[in-house]
Amino acid sequence: MPEWNVKLIDKIERTSDITSFRLNHPEGLSYLPGQFFFVYIPAEVEGSIMHHFSFSSSPSEPFIEFTTRIRDSPFKNRLNQLKNGTTVKIASVSGQFTITKEMKKIVFVCGGIGITAARSNIKWVLDSLSNIDTILLYGNRDSNNIAFKDELEQISEESFKVFHILSDPEEDWDGPKGYINAEFISSSVLDLMERIWFISGPPIMVKSIKTILTTVLNIPERKVKTENYVGY
Repeated sequence: MPEWNVKLIDKIERTSDITSFRLNHPEGLSYLPGQFFFVYIPAEVEGSIMHHFSFSSSPSEPFIEFTTRIRDSPFKNRLNQLKNGTTVKIASVSGQFTITKEMKKIVFVCGGIGITAARSNIKWVLDSLSNIDTILLYGNRDSNNIAFKDELEQISEESFKVFHILSDPEEDWDGPKGYINAEFISSSVLDLMERIWFISGPPIMVKSIKTILTTVLNIPERKVKTENYVGY
């Protein structure tokens, strides 16, 4: 099993409780957009503790990055304490939540921290100039919980469109309200049958949206890919 020792080079606050951890890209490590890996960080006393994360960076970027919600758990608390320059170990790159250049039209349907693997893929599409028609449907509680919000707005263009829906929005929010449902999906994506669908987020959300796509909107199951986020 290949392993790499890397250093933490930056921590970037995406929302009040979501942080990106940026590491140097070691020689010999290659990965596909949307894959995941295991991170081993030094424990407070001795040894190490481990968690798996999706890449939020794209292989086109000169660093590797993962993004997570900082919760009150032994791993997350320790992770949040790490200083720039700390050495951590990464291993076991895997996963198939990945765009390929044969795909011409795709949709990412994400909830909360499920945006990370989508961001990896979207950034790769834009950097590789692959001209894949990409739509992002992104559900959150309110606008302050939208990770990568500024970046998503900046890169919105003809071949990439993002549609937000908020379950508990601010009073001045004039966009869609509630949860990702059949009406929101069909009103945002007019060519449903022409696209490959990628769903990522908490397991209950992923299961619900896959059911909507395959039973309500009649999307063939072979066109739907999923990634469950557990413990993020």
